[in-house]
Amino acid sequence: MTQATVGKRYQVVIPLKERKNLEIRPNTKVDVVAEGDRLIIYPLLPSKLKGIGQKIADDTDATDYVSKLRREWEERP
Repeated sequence: MTQATVGKRYQVVIPLKERKNLEIRPNTKVDVVAEGDRLIIYPLLPSKLKGIGQKIADDTDATDYVSKLRREWEERP
């Protein structure tokens, strides 16, 4: 485990070893999750985002699928 320090502006520098291991570069988006007394940071790397949700739409065009979901949402009581 590697330590980091929270700065005055609540910023944390991700240590070099972990940045290299996870291929984190400047402007990489991350998810931050609080679980109990821990913060977990998940990098959202473009290579890992490809294909997310592919099977959700059942081979429907993404725009049509979103429109369908919006209609269903509007019909809810």
